[in-house]
Amino acid sequence: MPAQHPATPQRPAKGLLGRDGFIDSDELAEYLRVPLATLDQWASRGGGPPFHKFGRHRRYLPSDVRAWIESNRRNDD
Repeated sequence: MPAQHPATPQRPAKGLLGRDGFIDSDELAEYLRVPLATLDQWASRGGGPPFHKFGRHRRYLPSDVRAWIESNRRNDD
């Protein structure tokens, strides 16, 4: 396998968080393995990943979700 040039940007992982466009609440809840009601609670209390609101619909950018996941990483119990 050829070595990558340091200036070559890394491609995001394929799958839900590697795609372009928005993720809806159902997809994100399934990905995170949490009930949809948990995403609703996080959104109403100001927690959870950042989202965009289109009418009554929340949509999430994969890059925002990845950053939120990384910011919630813990090494303790």
